[in-house]
Amino acid sequence: MLISCTGQVQYQSGISKFSNQDYLGANVEFSEALLKDKRNDEIYFARAAARSLAGYYSLAIADMNKAISFNDSRPDYFYFRGYFKAQLAYHKSAINDYSKCISMAPWYVEIYRQRAESFIALGDLTEACLDLQEAIAAGDTSARSLQIKYCVNKP
Repeated sequence: MLISCTGQVQYQSGISKFSNQDYLGANVEFSEALLKDKRNDEIYFARAAARSLAGYYSLAIADMNKAISFNDSRPDYFYFRGYFKAQLAYHKSAINDYSKCISMAPWYVEIYRQRAESFIALGDLTEACLDLQEAIAAGDTSARSLQIKYCVNKP
């Protein structure tokens, strides 16, 4: 019998548990996979997703930090780290991550609304309204209600 030394068996088991909404079980499997594959950014990303859905945003941020340290070329890593930070009301830091994501992948429609929400939380309605305009122009229809609520000069 061969024993996996790459963590792929645990990773696949974690994906299966994640798909079945067993986020704590997925966390355990991803943690086991990381014992065998400590530098795998995708496993850190998967564990961050499981941890966030279980409500552990601080742990999810720590995992995203690791994933980014191993692979800083993925805009989705910055998007999700920003989202996790926003859930904990770390809006300034979330805006930095959202901005990094936008610089890498400006076609992520939802990122503009997410960044606008953090600007709103900080009371910066000027920047928020600029982002909401971008979001609406890119097709994010959910940004329209925020624009109506917060932006005086509606297009």
